[in-house]
Amino acid sequence: MKVRQLEAFQAVVLTGSVTAAAARMNVSQPAVSQLLGQLERACKFKLFDRRGGKIHLTREAEILYAEVDRIFVNVDRIARVATAIQENSWGALRVAAFPAVARCLMPEIILEFQIDHVATRFHIQSMRSRTVVDAVAAQHVDIGVSSMAGDRPEVESILVHTMRAICILPAQHRLAQRSCVHARDLEGEAFISLGQQDGSKSTVDRVFDQLSVNRKILIESGQSETIYSFVAAGAGVSVVDPLCAYNQRDLHETQIAIRPFLPEVDFGLWIIKQKHHQNYRLLDEFERKTRETLSTKLSAIDADLLG
Repeated sequence: MKVRQLEAFQAVVLTGSVTAAAARMNVSQPAVSQLLGQLERACKFKLFDRRGGKIHLTREAEILYAEVDRIFVNVDRIARVATAIQENSWGALRVAAFPAVARCLMPEIILEFQIDHVATRFHIQSMRSRTVVDAVAAQHVDIGVSSMAGDRPEVESILVHTMRAICILPAQHRLAQRSCVHARDLEGEAFISLGQQDGSKSTVDRVFDQLSVNRKILIESGQSETIYSFVAAGAGVSVVDPLCAYNQRDLHETQIAIRPFLPEVDFGLWIIKQKHHQNYRLLDEFERKTRETLSTKLSAIDADLLG
């Protein structure tokens, strides 16, 4: 039993005659008859009866045709999928990002990407930056966005953007009147610190340690929203990245003041991918789109918050 024989069988059923089937297949009528004869011998039962000058399916052929039709429907689907893959519009991508990016920027990235890749499915996971690196290394996700560079040999880290740290203070704080806040200004201040799992914590702590500035670290949190809420409530001040502030911009000018922080502290934003991943054009296209959108959006956020 060969595919060409099944094609002839399907063509006769769909057109209602051997002559029309031959025209559909762009072959001669004897060629179609020969293919049908071969299929009947392979099946060992009759396919058609002739009644009133027309051909009719036998009961056995009706059962066979149901399966043949299902096969060709799947073949057509496979052909469409192959075309979509060729055009980079079909596939599935697993993406991880730390919460601020997953919530605020990833929807825009994916919606823009799907304009030209309408059949691409996404599985998005929000997790801490440390976990993003581990997930990519373990191949649990295809690509990640992290606030820290990967320290695993299985991953490659690409710096997308560098953000200047900002100081956030309760709106009525004495330092809110200043145009910028220096680390020395925070001597003895109640301070809401980044969590131990945040790669940026050590960067911030190093600045204060080098200047011998003692802060009252009363609260520590790995979630930027929590830090913002405590500052808004008057529990202390903090030094964070601008993306954190952008995500809580509804609190600006009412409960929280934002000021540039000195000396300058840079927070990096990184794309994390597998170092030796298989060649996958869809993933490469998404990486390029992510880099472009993050760079553009974060530059705009920097300008909006820091002028």
